[in-house]
Amino acid sequence: MSIDHSFIIRKLQNLPEMFVIFSQLTKHPYVTCGEESFNDQIHIYTEQEKAQAFVKDQAEQQKNPVIAVKVSKEQFLHFYGTLYSIGINAVILHDSDSDTELTLEEIVHRRQNPDELPKEKRPVLNPELLLTSLYFLQEMRRPIPQEEKKGLAELDEELVANLVRGRFLSGIVVEEEQKLENGKNNVRVPYIKNDKGEMYQAIFTDGYELQKFDPKKKLRPVAVAFDDLEKFLVTDAKGFILNPQSIALPLRREQLPAFKKRING
Repeated sequence: MSIDHSFIIRKLQNLPEMFVIFSQLTKHPYVTCGEESFNDQIHIYTEQEKAQAFVKDQAEQQKNPVIAVKVSKEQFLHFYGTLYSIGINAVILHDSDSDTELTLEEIVHRRQNPDELPKEKRPVLNPELLLTSLYFLQEMRRPIPQEEKKGLAELDEELVANLVRGRFLSGIVVEEEQKLENGKNNVRVPYIKNDKGEMYQAIFTDGYELQKFDPKKKLRPVAVAFDDLEKFLVTDAKGFILNPQSIALPLRREQLPAFKKRING
């Protein structure tokens, strides 16, 4: 029997602001799996004080660094749209003394499922990969002893499988004024240096993540399948950084063929 959530959804949509719990380990909304529904959920509070109480409890009891981020009414639609790109399908609304699970589809209808588009018109999206990476990194980066971390082996297998199936975005800068000796345009790729001074190329799971890295849209997007990543890697790079503005997941050069071997045998 379905439950009519229309009243609480209208209340949610008419809030002047809401407070979303974000993980400091991934810079994405903090994700949990529903114990009964098994939905992939985020947590939204209508009251800042209660959101801050949740943050404090997570830090003290779970050693889980999260923060409460204010989202204004003008940002609601864009925010909900980004949830589809990371595989979230439900929201837990913490309102006064009640907690209500709402599906994302109840709150905002998806205008078009990218999987229903012709293959050549589908945007680059990796919701399963991004969702798995959030679960994995929330636990793997939690500041507790390694032996206390749960489910990492299973999440690692799922993460690698989604990586190998993935199609990614990179960005290039084409300098048409600077021709190479063979007459072709000089092409540069964005890179990140870690604290050891090692160079990693930046790649992205989707357009949202590319835009975070390149808000002025100076880069020309290029889609690259996982099988082609090794060929796309420049000589001096140690590997790739996936979504450097959020999860910042390093993929070392030597891991790329090893991942394919693990999945494909």
